[in-house]
Amino acid sequence: MVSNNKRHTMKAIKNKDMIHPSSRKAQQVMRVVLRKDRLEHRQKVRANNSFNQTDRILWFRHAVPEDAISLTREQHRELIEEYLSRYDDEYQSLLALHRPGKVRPKAAREDMLAALMAAERQEYASGFEIPDFSSPKNVKLLREWDGDLNSIKRIKMLRLNDPKYLAKLTATVSKSAAAGMAASNVVESSAMQE
Repeated sequence: MVSNNKRHTMKAIKNKDMIHPSSRKAQQVMRVVLRKDRLEHRQKVRANNSFNQTDRILWFRHAVPEDAISLTREQHRELIEEYLSRYDDEYQSLLALHRPGKVRPKAAREDMLAALMAAERQEYASGFEIPDFSSPKNVKLLREWDGDLNSIKRIKMLRLNDPKYLAKLTATVSKSAAAGMAASNVVESSAMQE
């Protein structure tokens, strides 16, 4: 049986104060420090993602009418468009502060809103995850949800893509396929002539 000589905590490493920089013990200490940093980073990312997901679910929960039992895909997309445009007024007011002919640096909030809006649009193009309101059971569960992070897994989620982006993508693919077919026909006809 192979022994595991990796130390996972600083407590497990003895005499760590007086070690040579090139020694095996120095490498053990470095592994422990890097592992600790990696775990802390993962924990921060996980907490940030769960906060963002909770915030999004709460927004959609309050945006759906109280009398709605279930929603169609088109109504889901309308809600997403409303969600994506929630900062438009604030962004336009920040843009209105710029006067023509005068140089005024952008506000930090303006840059942050522009980046957030672009990231959310990009996410919608690739697949935007929202609570599934097509199931009455899931709608009821969502209305009873108290915002607890531990019970968030019970809520069924739905991933929708932007139909405009998909139409644009299929048009681009079909144009490139048509161009490829035309090029292959030209090559074949030139080969036949020879």
